[in-house]
Amino acid sequence: MFFYVLRRILWAIPTLLLISLLTFWMSQCAPRDPRLEYGEHEFKSGGYQNQVPQMIAEARKQNLFLPDFYFTITLSAFPDTLYKILPLSRRNKLVRQTAKTGNWAAQIRFEQFVWIVETKIAQLPDSLPQKRPLNAEISKLFSQFNFDTLSFVFKRMHAQTNTLPEMEPWVDSLEAASSAVLNQKTPQKLWLPAFYWNGTQNRYHQWLSHFLRGDWGRSRSMDRPIWQELRPALWASMTLSVISISLAYLIAIPLGVFLARYRKHWIDPLIQSLLLFFYAMPMFVLGALITGLFVSDAAVFPLIRSFSINPLEGSGKYALIWFFENMPVMLLPVLVILLHALAILTLQMRGGILEVIGQDYIRTAWAKGSDARKVYWTHALRNAIFPVIATFSSLFPAIFAGTVIVERLFNIYGLGSKTISAIQNADYPMLFIIVLLTALISVVANLLADLLFAYLDPRIRFTQS
Repeated sequence: MFFYVLRRILWAIPTLLLISLLTFWMSQCAPRDPRLEYGEHEFKSGGYQNQVPQMIAEARKQNLFLPDFYFTITLSAFPDTLYKILPLSRRNKLVRQTAKTGNWAAQIRFEQFVWIVETKIAQLPDSLPQKRPLNAEISKLFSQFNFDTLSFVFKRMHAQTNTLPEMEPWVDSLEAASSAVLNQKTPQKLWLPAFYWNGTQNRYHQWLSHFLRGDWGRSRSMDRPIWQELRPALWASMTLSVISISLAYLIAIPLGVFLARYRKHWIDPLIQSLLLFFYAMPMFVLGALITGLFVSDAAVFPLIRSFSINPLEGSGKYALIWFFENMPVMLLPVLVILLHALAILTLQMRGGILEVIGQDYIRTAWAKGSDARKVYWTHALRNAIFPVIATFSSLFPAIFAGTVIVERLFNIYGLGSKTISAIQNADYPMLFIIVLLTALISVVANLLADLLFAYLDPRIRFTQS
Protein backbone atom coordinates (compact mmCIF):
# COMPACT_ATOMS: atom_id res chain seq x y z
CA MET A 1 0.00 0.00 0.00
CA PHE A 2 2.79 2.40 0.90
CA PHE A 3 4.58 1.97 -2.43
CA TYR A 4 1.33 2.36 -4.33
CA VAL A 5 0.57 5.63 -2.54
CA LEU A 6 4.14 6.83 -3.11
CA ARG A 7 3.92 5.95 -6.80
CA ARG A 8 0.63 7.84 -7.24
CA ILE A 9 2.05 10.90 -5.48
CA LEU A 10 5.17 10.83 -7.66
CA TRP A 11 2.97 10.64 -10.76
CA ALA A 12 1.02 13.67 -9.52
CA ILE A 13 4.13 15.84 -9.20
CA PRO A 14 4.80 16.19 -12.99
CA THR A 15 1.13 17.00 -13.48
CA LEU A 16 1.29 19.73 -10.86
CA LEU A 17 4.47 21.13 -12.43
CA LEU A 18 2.82 21.20 -15.85
CA ILE A 19 -0.20 22.98 -14.41
CA SER A 20 2.04 25.55 -12.72
CA LEU A 21 3.93 26.08 -15.98
CA LEU A 22 0.72 26.64 -17.96
CA THR A 23 -0.60 29.00 -15.29
CA PHE A 24 2.64 30.98 -15.32
CA TRP A 25 2.55 31.15 -19.13
CA MET A 26 -1.01 32.50 -19.04
CA SER A 27 0.04 35.09 -16.49
CA GLN A 28 2.76 36.29 -18.88
CA CYS A 29 0.15 36.73 -21.63
CA ALA A 30 -1.98 38.97 -19.41
CA PRO A 31 -1.77 42.77 -19.76
CA ARG A 32 1.10 44.31 -17.86
CA ASP A 33 0.79 46.45 -14.79
CA PRO A 34 -0.07 50.03 -15.91
CA ARG A 35 2.73 51.28 -13.67
CA LEU A 36 5.20 49.64 -16.06
CA GLU A 37 4.02 51.62 -19.08
CA TYR A 38 3.93 55.23 -20.08
CA GLY A 39 1.66 56.89 -22.58
CA GLU A 40 2.59 57.84 -26.11
CA HIS A 41 2.41 61.54 -25.26
CA GLU A 42 4.88 61.19 -22.39
CA PHE A 43 7.22 59.17 -24.58
CA LYS A 44 7.27 61.72 -27.38
CA SER A 45 7.59 64.72 -25.11
CA GLY A 46 10.30 63.28 -22.90
CA GLY A 47 8.05 62.96 -19.87
CA TYR A 48 8.99 59.30 -19.65
CA GLN A 49 12.29 60.29 -18.04
CA ASN A 50 10.48 61.29 -14.86
CA GLN A 51 8.74 57.91 -14.71
CA VAL A 52 11.83 55.76 -15.29
CA PRO A 53 13.01 55.50 -11.61
CA GLN A 54 9.49 54.59 -10.46
CA MET A 55 9.16 52.07 -13.29
CA ILE A 56 12.52 50.45 -12.50
CA ALA A 57 11.59 50.11 -8.82
CA GLU A 58 8.27 48.47 -9.68
CA ALA A 59 9.92 46.17 -12.22
CA ARG A 60 12.45 45.01 -9.64
CA LYS A 61 9.65 44.35 -7.17
CA GLN A 62 7.93 42.11 -9.75
CA ASN A 63 11.18 40.36 -10.82
CA LEU A 64 10.78 41.65 -14.36
CA PHE A 65 14.53 42.04 -14.79
CA LEU A 66 14.83 38.25 -14.83
CA PRO A 67 14.28 35.94 -17.83
CA ASP A 68 10.98 34.06 -17.99
CA PHE A 69 12.29 30.49 -17.89
CA TYR A 70 15.37 28.33 -17.34
CA PHE A 71 16.39 28.78 -20.97
CA THR A 72 15.58 31.09 -23.86
CA ILE A 73 15.33 30.13 -27.51
CA THR A 74 15.29 33.10 -29.85
CA LEU A 75 16.94 34.40 -33.04
CA SER A 76 20.54 35.53 -33.23
CA ALA A 77 19.38 39.03 -34.15
CA PHE A 78 18.01 39.60 -30.65
CA PRO A 79 20.05 39.84 -27.43
CA ASP A 80 19.70 37.50 -24.46
CA THR A 81 18.76 40.49 -22.28
CA LEU A 82 15.64 41.45 -24.24
CA TYR A 83 13.51 40.89 -21.11
CA LYS A 84 15.22 43.85 -19.39
CA ILE A 85 13.82 46.40 -21.84
CA LEU A 86 10.86 48.29 -20.45
CA PRO A 87 8.23 49.40 -21.00
CA LEU A 88 6.72 46.63 -23.07
CA SER A 89 5.68 49.04 -25.84
CA ARG A 90 9.31 50.07 -26.32
CA ARG A 91 10.43 46.43 -26.41
CA ASN A 92 7.80 45.57 -29.03
CA LYS A 93 8.84 48.54 -31.14
CA LEU A 94 12.51 47.52 -31.11
CA VAL A 95 11.61 43.93 -31.94
CA ARG A 96 9.49 45.01 -34.89
CA GLN A 97 12.24 47.27 -36.18
CA THR A 98 14.95 44.63 -35.78
CA ALA A 99 12.76 42.06 -37.53
CA LYS A 100 13.17 44.13 -40.72
CA THR A 101 16.95 44.60 -40.60
CA GLY A 102 18.43 41.99 -38.25
CA ASN A 103 20.77 44.62 -36.76
CA TRP A 104 19.86 45.12 -33.11
CA ALA A 105 22.89 47.29 -32.30
CA ALA A 106 22.02 49.76 -35.08
CA GLN A 107 18.45 50.06 -33.76
CA ILE A 108 19.69 50.78 -30.25
CA ARG A 109 22.14 53.45 -31.47
CA PHE A 110 19.40 55.13 -33.47
CA GLU A 111 17.07 55.15 -30.46
CA GLN A 112 19.81 56.62 -28.24
CA PHE A 113 20.46 59.43 -30.70
CA VAL A 114 16.72 60.15 -30.88
CA TRP A 115 16.69 60.58 -27.10
CA ILE A 116 19.79 62.77 -27.16
CA VAL A 117 18.44 65.04 -29.88
CA GLU A 118 15.06 65.21 -28.14
CA THR A 119 16.86 66.33 -24.94
CA LYS A 120 18.87 68.94 -26.85
CA ILE A 121 15.71 70.34 -28.43
CA ALA A 122 14.03 70.51 -25.01
CA GLN A 123 16.94 72.66 -23.78
CA LEU A 124 16.35 75.28 -26.47
CA PRO A 125 14.64 78.50 -25.36
CA ASP A 126 10.88 78.47 -25.90
CA SER A 127 11.19 81.80 -27.70
CA LEU A 128 12.99 80.19 -30.64
CA PRO A 129 10.57 79.67 -33.56
CA GLN A 130 12.48 76.53 -34.64
CA LYS A 131 11.75 74.63 -31.39
CA ARG A 132 8.16 73.74 -32.14
CA PRO A 133 8.80 72.38 -35.68
CA LEU A 134 11.80 70.41 -34.41
CA ASN A 135 9.68 68.86 -31.65
CA ALA A 136 7.10 67.88 -34.23
CA GLU A 137 9.72 66.16 -36.40
CA ILE A 138 11.54 64.38 -33.55
CA SER A 139 8.22 63.03 -32.25
CA LYS A 140 7.78 61.18 -35.55
CA LEU A 141 11.02 59.29 -34.98
CA PHE A 142 9.93 57.73 -31.67
CA SER A 143 7.38 55.47 -33.34
CA GLN A 144 9.07 55.14 -36.74
CA PHE A 145 9.15 51.71 -38.39
CA ASN A 146 9.84 52.61 -42.03
CA PHE A 147 13.36 54.09 -42.27
CA ASP A 148 13.12 54.53 -46.05
CA THR A 149 10.88 57.57 -45.61
CA LEU A 150 13.01 59.40 -43.03
CA SER A 151 14.91 61.47 -45.61
CA PHE A 152 12.03 63.94 -45.73
CA VAL A 153 12.05 64.23 -41.92
CA PHE A 154 15.79 64.99 -41.84
CA LYS A 155 15.45 67.48 -44.72
CA ARG A 156 12.88 69.45 -42.70
CA MET A 157 15.04 69.22 -39.55
CA HIS A 158 18.11 70.52 -41.40
CA ALA A 159 16.02 73.40 -42.70
CA GLN A 160 15.29 74.38 -39.09
CA THR A 161 18.83 73.90 -37.77
CA ASN A 162 20.62 75.94 -40.46
CA THR A 163 20.45 78.88 -38.09
CA LEU A 164 21.19 76.74 -35.03
CA PRO A 165 24.82 75.62 -35.39
CA GLU A 166 24.78 73.92 -31.96
CA MET A 167 22.03 71.56 -33.15
CA GLU A 168 23.36 70.75 -36.63
CA PRO A 169 26.00 68.14 -35.50
CA TRP A 170 23.40 66.26 -33.46
CA VAL A 171 20.97 66.10 -36.36
CA ASP A 172 23.83 64.89 -38.60
CA SER A 173 24.68 62.15 -36.09
CA LEU A 174 21.01 61.15 -35.92
CA GLU A 175 20.82 60.95 -39.71
CA ALA A 176 24.00 58.85 -39.78
CA ALA A 177 22.47 56.45 -37.24
CA SER A 178 19.39 56.19 -39.43
CA SER A 179 21.51 55.44 -42.49
CA ALA A 180 23.37 52.75 -40.53
CA VAL A 181 20.06 50.99 -39.88
CA LEU A 182 19.40 50.88 -43.64
CA ASN A 183 22.91 50.11 -44.83
CA GLN A 184 24.11 47.66 -42.20
CA LYS A 185 21.40 45.03 -42.43
CA THR A 186 22.20 41.50 -41.26
CA PRO A 187 19.21 39.43 -42.43
CA GLN A 188 21.07 36.15 -41.88
CA LYS A 189 20.68 36.64 -38.11
CA LEU A 190 16.93 36.41 -38.54
CA TRP A 191 17.34 32.79 -39.65
CA LEU A 192 19.89 31.57 -37.11
CA PRO A 193 18.48 30.32 -33.78
CA ALA A 194 20.15 31.17 -30.49
CA PHE A 195 19.95 29.26 -27.20
CA TYR A 196 20.65 30.93 -23.86
CA TRP A 197 20.79 29.09 -20.53
CA ASN A 198 19.46 31.22 -17.68
CA GLY A 199 19.79 28.84 -14.74
CA THR A 200 17.59 29.18 -11.69
CA GLN A 201 17.66 32.96 -11.84
CA ASN A 202 14.44 33.18 -13.79
CA ARG A 203 10.92 34.35 -13.09
CA TYR A 204 9.24 30.94 -13.24
CA HIS A 205 11.66 29.45 -10.71
CA GLN A 206 11.21 32.41 -8.38
CA TRP A 207 7.44 32.36 -8.79
CA LEU A 208 7.17 28.61 -8.13
CA SER A 209 9.54 28.62 -5.15
CA HIS A 210 7.68 31.55 -3.58
CA PHE A 211 4.36 29.79 -4.17
CA LEU A 212 5.61 26.64 -2.42
CA ARG A 213 6.76 28.76 0.52
CA GLY A 214 3.33 30.40 0.79
CA ASP A 215 4.41 33.71 -0.75
CA TRP A 216 1.86 34.11 -3.55
CA GLY A 217 2.72 37.69 -4.45
CA ARG A 218 0.67 40.82 -3.97
CA SER A 219 -2.77 41.72 -5.17
CA ARG A 220 -2.63 44.43 -7.81
CA SER A 221 -5.95 46.01 -6.82
CA MET A 222 -5.64 45.77 -3.02
CA ASP A 223 -1.82 45.99 -2.77
CA ARG A 224 -1.86 43.28 -0.12
CA PRO A 225 -0.38 39.76 -0.01
CA ILE A 226 -2.58 37.44 -2.07
CA TRP A 227 -2.58 34.81 0.67
CA GLN A 228 -4.11 37.27 3.14
CA GLU A 229 -6.79 38.10 0.59
CA LEU A 230 -7.58 34.50 -0.38
CA ARG A 231 -7.36 32.74 2.98
CA PRO A 232 -10.85 33.64 4.30
CA ALA A 233 -12.40 33.21 0.86
CA LEU A 234 -10.72 29.83 0.38
CA TRP A 235 -11.92 28.69 3.80
CA ALA A 236 -15.53 29.66 2.99
CA SER A 237 -15.49 27.94 -0.41
CA MET A 238 -13.83 24.78 0.87
CA THR A 239 -16.31 24.65 3.74
CA LEU A 240 -19.25 24.82 1.35
CA SER A 241 -17.74 22.27 -1.04
CA VAL A 242 -16.63 19.72 1.57
CA ILE A 243 -19.91 19.82 3.49
CA SER A 244 -21.97 19.60 0.30
CA ILE A 245 -20.12 16.65 -1.22
CA SER A 246 -19.92 14.83 2.12
CA LEU A 247 -23.67 15.09 2.59
CA ALA A 248 -24.21 14.12 -1.04
CA TYR A 249 -22.26 10.88 -0.56
CA LEU A 250 -23.87 10.14 2.80
CA ILE A 251 -27.33 10.46 1.24
CA ALA A 252 -26.66 9.13 -2.26
CA ILE A 253 -25.09 5.79 -1.32
CA PRO A 254 -27.97 4.48 0.84
CA LEU A 255 -30.52 6.10 -1.46
CA GLY A 256 -28.98 4.42 -4.50
CA VAL A 257 -28.99 1.05 -2.76
CA PHE A 258 -32.61 1.63 -1.73
CA LEU A 259 -33.68 2.46 -5.30
CA ALA A 260 -31.86 -0.59 -6.68
CA ARG A 261 -33.49 -2.83 -4.09
CA TYR A 262 -36.98 -1.50 -4.84
CA ARG A 263 -36.45 -0.96 -8.56
CA LYS A 264 -39.86 -2.42 -9.42
CA HIS A 265 -41.68 -0.26 -6.90
CA TRP A 266 -43.45 2.99 -7.85
CA ILE A 267 -41.13 5.01 -5.59
CA ASP A 268 -38.11 4.26 -7.82
CA PRO A 269 -39.24 6.22 -10.93
CA LEU A 270 -40.66 8.98 -8.73
CA ILE A 271 -37.37 9.65 -6.90
CA GLN A 272 -35.39 9.34 -10.15
CA SER A 273 -37.62 11.95 -11.79
CA LEU A 274 -37.14 14.34 -8.87
CA LEU A 275 -33.39 13.87 -8.90
CA LEU A 276 -33.16 14.46 -12.66
CA PHE A 277 -35.37 17.53 -12.27
CA PHE A 278 -32.97 19.10 -9.76
CA TYR A 279 -29.94 18.08 -11.82
CA ALA A 280 -31.33 19.57 -15.06
CA MET A 281 -32.19 22.84 -13.36
CA PRO A 282 -29.35 25.40 -13.62
CA MET A 283 -27.73 26.11 -10.28
CA PHE A 284 -28.63 29.80 -10.28
CA VAL A 285 -32.29 28.98 -11.04
CA LEU A 286 -32.35 26.41 -8.26
CA GLY A 287 -30.77 28.94 -5.91
CA ALA A 288 -33.32 31.59 -6.84
CA LEU A 289 -36.13 29.09 -6.26
CA ILE A 290 -34.82 28.15 -2.81
CA THR A 291 -34.34 31.82 -1.97
CA GLY A 292 -37.96 32.55 -2.84
CA LEU A 293 -39.12 29.61 -0.72
CA PHE A 294 -37.10 30.12 2.44
CA VAL A 295 -35.57 33.62 2.61
CA SER A 296 -37.24 36.85 3.85
CA ASP A 297 -40.49 37.30 5.78
CA ALA A 298 -42.51 37.16 2.56
CA ALA A 299 -41.17 33.72 1.59
CA VAL A 300 -43.41 30.68 1.38
CA PHE A 301 -41.55 28.96 4.24
CA PRO A 302 -39.54 31.73 5.93
CA LEU A 303 -36.47 30.32 7.63
CA ILE A 304 -34.10 33.30 7.61
CA ARG A 305 -34.67 36.96 6.87
CA SER A 306 -31.59 37.70 4.80
CA PHE A 307 -28.13 36.49 3.92
CA SER A 308 -25.48 38.17 6.00
CA ILE A 309 -22.22 36.29 6.53
CA ASN A 310 -19.33 38.33 7.83
CA PRO A 311 -15.95 37.32 6.39
CA LEU A 312 -13.74 35.20 8.61
CA GLU A 313 -10.94 37.74 8.30
CA GLY A 314 -11.40 40.56 10.76
CA SER A 315 -14.03 38.71 12.79
CA GLY A 316 -11.52 37.80 15.51
CA LYS A 317 -12.99 34.27 15.75
CA TYR A 318 -11.61 30.84 15.16
CA ALA A 319 -12.66 29.20 11.92
CA LEU A 320 -14.72 26.51 13.65
CA ILE A 321 -16.61 29.04 15.80
CA TRP A 322 -17.21 31.20 12.72
CA PHE A 323 -18.60 28.18 10.89
CA PHE A 324 -21.08 27.17 13.59
CA GLU A 325 -22.30 30.74 14.05
CA ASN A 326 -23.03 31.03 10.32
CA MET A 327 -24.37 27.50 9.86
CA PRO A 328 -28.07 28.53 9.57
CA VAL A 329 -27.24 30.94 6.77
CA MET A 330 -24.94 28.45 5.01
CA LEU A 331 -27.58 25.73 5.10
CA LEU A 332 -29.40 26.92 1.99
CA PRO A 333 -26.34 27.29 -0.30
CA VAL A 334 -25.27 23.82 0.85
CA LEU A 335 -28.73 22.58 -0.10
CA VAL A 336 -28.41 24.03 -3.61
CA ILE A 337 -25.07 22.32 -4.24
CA LEU A 338 -26.26 19.12 -2.57
CA LEU A 339 -29.37 18.77 -4.76
CA HIS A 340 -27.30 19.33 -7.88
CA ALA A 341 -24.78 16.61 -6.98
CA LEU A 342 -27.23 14.14 -5.48
CA ALA A 343 -28.67 12.97 -8.80
CA ILE A 344 -25.27 12.00 -10.24
CA LEU A 345 -24.19 9.98 -7.22
CA THR A 346 -27.55 8.34 -6.52
CA LEU A 347 -28.12 7.15 -10.08
CA GLN A 348 -24.48 6.05 -10.30
CA MET A 349 -24.91 4.04 -7.11
CA ARG A 350 -28.20 2.54 -8.30
CA GLY A 351 -26.67 1.51 -11.64
CA GLY A 352 -23.64 -0.02 -9.92
CA ILE A 353 -25.83 -2.16 -7.66
CA LEU A 354 -27.96 -3.35 -10.57
CA GLU A 355 -24.83 -4.25 -12.53
CA VAL A 356 -23.40 -6.55 -9.86
CA ILE A 357 -26.64 -7.92 -8.38
CA GLY A 358 -26.92 -10.56 -11.11
CA GLN A 359 -23.35 -11.87 -10.90
CA ASP A 360 -22.42 -15.36 -9.71
CA TYR A 361 -21.08 -14.43 -6.28
CA ILE A 362 -24.36 -12.64 -5.50
CA ARG A 363 -26.36 -15.73 -6.49
CA THR A 364 -24.06 -17.77 -4.28
CA ALA A 365 -24.84 -15.46 -1.36
CA TRP A 366 -28.55 -15.89 -1.99
CA ALA A 367 -28.10 -19.67 -2.15
CA LYS A 368 -26.34 -19.67 1.22
CA GLY A 369 -29.41 -18.10 2.78
CA SER A 370 -28.15 -14.51 3.23
CA ASP A 371 -30.92 -12.02 3.77
CA ALA A 372 -31.52 -9.10 1.38
CA ARG A 373 -29.93 -6.56 3.71
CA LYS A 374 -26.66 -8.47 3.88
CA VAL A 375 -26.62 -9.18 0.14
CA TYR A 376 -27.10 -5.55 -0.84
CA TRP A 377 -25.05 -3.86 1.87
CA THR A 378 -22.21 -6.37 2.25
CA HIS A 379 -21.73 -8.28 -0.98
CA ALA A 380 -23.05 -5.93 -3.67
CA LEU A 381 -22.05 -2.55 -2.22
CA ARG A 382 -18.32 -3.23 -2.04
CA ASN A 383 -18.03 -3.73 -5.82
CA ALA A 384 -20.82 -1.38 -6.87
CA ILE A 385 -19.28 1.60 -5.08
CA PHE A 386 -16.28 1.91 -7.44
CA PRO A 387 -18.10 4.02 -10.09
CA VAL A 388 -19.25 6.36 -7.32
CA ILE A 389 -15.69 6.78 -6.12
CA ALA A 390 -14.50 7.39 -9.67
CA THR A 391 -17.05 10.18 -9.95
CA PHE A 392 -15.41 11.98 -7.02
CA SER A 393 -12.37 12.97 -9.09
CA SER A 394 -14.54 15.05 -11.43
CA LEU A 395 -17.45 15.91 -9.13
CA PHE A 396 -15.51 17.68 -6.40
CA PRO A 397 -13.75 20.15 -8.76
CA ALA A 398 -17.12 20.77 -10.47
CA ILE A 399 -18.78 21.46 -7.13
CA PHE A 400 -15.90 23.69 -6.09
CA ALA A 401 -16.25 25.67 -9.33
CA GLY A 402 -20.05 25.77 -8.90
CA THR A 403 -19.67 27.59 -5.62
CA VAL A 404 -18.75 30.67 -7.67
CA ILE A 405 -22.40 31.07 -8.68
CA VAL A 406 -23.81 30.02 -5.32
CA GLU A 407 -21.59 32.43 -3.40
CA ARG A 408 -22.69 35.37 -5.50
CA LEU A 409 -26.33 34.32 -5.21
CA PHE A 410 -26.25 33.95 -1.43
CA ASN A 411 -23.81 36.80 -0.75
CA ILE A 412 -21.05 34.60 0.66
CA TYR A 413 -17.51 35.94 0.76
CA GLY A 414 -15.72 33.08 -0.99
CA LEU A 415 -13.51 32.38 -3.99
CA GLY A 416 -16.43 33.15 -6.28
CA SER A 417 -16.55 36.73 -5.06
CA LYS A 418 -12.76 37.02 -5.23
CA THR A 419 -12.71 35.65 -8.79
CA ILE A 420 -15.31 38.11 -10.06
CA SER A 421 -13.60 40.95 -8.20
CA ALA A 422 -10.23 40.01 -9.73
CA ILE A 423 -11.75 39.98 -13.23
CA GLN A 424 -13.47 43.33 -12.76
CA ASN A 425 -10.34 45.00 -11.34
CA ALA A 426 -7.92 43.32 -13.80
CA ASP A 427 -6.10 41.83 -10.81
CA TYR A 428 -4.28 39.20 -12.86
CA PRO A 429 -1.88 37.99 -10.13
CA MET A 430 -4.87 37.17 -7.93
CA LEU A 431 -6.82 35.61 -10.81
CA PHE A 432 -4.07 33.22 -11.88
CA ILE A 433 -3.42 32.09 -8.31
CA ILE A 434 -7.12 31.18 -8.10
CA VAL A 435 -6.79 29.26 -11.39
CA LEU A 436 -3.77 27.40 -10.03
CA LEU A 437 -5.56 26.55 -6.77
CA THR A 438 -8.56 25.20 -8.67
CA ALA A 439 -6.29 23.02 -10.80
CA LEU A 440 -4.46 21.77 -7.71
CA ILE A 441 -7.78 20.80 -6.15
CA SER A 442 -8.64 18.77 -9.26
CA VAL A 443 -5.33 16.90 -9.08
CA VAL A 444 -5.74 16.22 -5.36
CA ALA A 445 -9.29 14.97 -5.97
CA ASN A 446 -8.01 12.49 -8.57
CA LEU A 447 -5.30 11.37 -6.15
CA LEU A 448 -7.83 10.80 -3.37
CA ALA A 449 -10.03 8.79 -5.73
CA ASP A 450 -7.07 6.55 -6.61
CA LEU A 451 -6.24 6.02 -2.94
CA LEU A 452 -9.85 5.13 -2.14
CA PHE A 453 -9.81 2.62 -4.99
CA ALA A 454 -6.67 1.02 -3.58
CA TYR A 455 -8.09 0.94 -0.07
CA LEU A 456 -11.32 -0.77 -1.11
CA ASP A 457 -9.82 -3.16 -3.66
CA PRO A 458 -6.34 -4.57 -2.83
CA ARG A 459 -6.11 -6.00 -6.36
CA ILE A 460 -5.54 -2.48 -7.71
CA ARG A 461 -2.49 -1.64 -5.61
CA PHE A 462 -0.92 -5.08 -6.10
CA THR A 463 -1.46 -5.47 -9.86
CA GLN A 464 -0.79 -1.95 -11.14
CA SER A 465 2.83 -1.11 -11.81
